[in-house]
Amino acid sequence: MKKNLYLLLLLSLFSLSASAQRWSYGAGLGGSLYHGTWANWHTLPNDKEMAMTRPALNLQVRYQNSPTFAYRLQAVFTDLKGGTGNRVSPVTVALPVTNFATSIFGLDALVEYNFLNYQNSVRRVNNWTPYLYAGVSSVFAKVAGSQDGVGFKTNTKMNYALPFGVGVKYQLSPSWGIQFDLGARKTFTDALDRPLSDGEASFNLTKGDQFLNSSFTVTYTIQSVFCPTY
Repeated sequence: MKKNLYLLLLLSLFSLSASAQRWSYGAGLGGSLYHGTWANWHTLPNDKEMAMTRPALNLQVRYQNSPTFAYRLQAVFTDLKGGTGNRVSPVTVALPVTNFATSIFGLDALVEYNFLNYQNSVRRVNNWTPYLYAGVSSVFAKVAGSQDGVGFKTNTKMNYALPFGVGVKYQLSPSWGIQFDLGARKTFTDALDRPLSDGEASFNLTKGDQFLNSSFTVTYTIQSVFCPTY
């Protein structure tokens, strides 16, 4: 009876270890570029807008339970800059002369879809894949600037955004990997670049500022056991 119990325990432990998942921790640097009321380009930003690219830092935790899907929690620290002088298209109505700088802290919950059979074995050579990602994000912003020569500061309430984009990742070793993301965040607030008027809602489904973001991230994996591939 004891032998059978020990055998059952050994089989259970083997089953747990064989199906263990992979957790990765990472930190990355990149850039953010504002797109909104004062930068209404369609395909490519102009030189003035490109000059407003700001640094961005991200910290992430990624959980992968299959070669196809991964789930990422991510904190993003960045800021945005812009102003009336950066608009691409002429406007038919007078706009207030506005310049702003916005500090942003975001928390993302993302799903990654890997196109290739990624990380199913620690012994794989050339373990890499392009991927798509999408999810939801909470955004906290602190806006400072001037409008028609009058200074303003605005602390927006927590708002929401839809982050999405493409990327590529490469596992250098069972522990270390790199990834590059390029995407955008569609927010549901029009207050990342200006003060809110009295009584104006901060959550807006029809209008919303956006910002593009890129990131080069180094990841470290602390668990590297996957089910065997047949």
